[in-house]
Amino acid sequence: MKKIETRIAGGLAVALLLTAYSAGAQSHPEQQGIPNKPGFFRQLGASLKDAGQQMVGVKPAQGGPKTDGPHGAIYTPIGGASKLPNLFRSDNHQQAQLGKLEWPRVALTYTEWGASLPCWTVEARIWTSPASSTTETFRTCASAAVTETDDLGEVAELNDAALWKGKDTLRGIRVLPSKPNTGTQRSTGPNPPAQPFQVNVSRDAVANRAVEVALRAAWVSGFIQTSDLHPGPSGILTPFRDGRMWIAGFKPEGNRDR
Repeated sequence: MKKIETRIAGGLAVALLLTAYSAGAQSHPEQQGIPNKPGFFRQLGASLKDAGQQMVGVKPAQGGPKTDGPHGAIYTPIGGASKLPNLFRSDNHQQAQLGKLEWPRVALTYTEWGASLPCWTVEARIWTSPASSTTETFRTCASAAVTETDDLGEVAELNDAALWKGKDTLRGIRVLPSKPNTGTQRSTGPNPPAQPFQVNVSRDAVANRAVEVALRAAWVSGFIQTSDLHPGPSGILTPFRDGRMWIAGFKPEGNRDR
């Protein structure tokens, strides 16, 4: 009988402790204001379909393509023939990844730029042969959403991890020593510098934004595609050796940070 009474008393004590803890938690309003931080699987997506997309660096875009969303447009033509969109899309992309294609080539010159400028104006010189080129001007925003249509037919947006991979991929491109290049000197073409997207700029904010803008141009043209952002079986990205697009330089009069 005493054992039963002891167990009942113990159970009441536990119940009282749980009630007191619950009341204490509700008495602190600052705890109520703390949002529930998403866990690992929540970050991958709210559903298995969403999770499958985000595991490869893609998240579903809300409300369709964000070509001109709150962060600005990824491509706004200003002048020229607007040949840049999908310029590389019809190429054999596997051959391009290995650096085995020669043309077309694109040199990007920033004509209006600045670390505090959200959208930059870019002049693209498009080379179709060593002696033939055209130019066009467009504007792209460094924070513009990067989207595509996924295998489900839905518009998806690259997440932050995929964007970082894209920028790292561009920074890591090196022109093969066997191919003509201008070394450390930047030029509008027809040959690229040895490191197409690694600009020699002391202002880190400008250098980083230059690559963010270049990534948008590379995406619009099909130079960089989703497959370039997927790690292989060993967890390492496939080496990307296509040197047909590069940053040619900055127009001094286009500096908007002064």
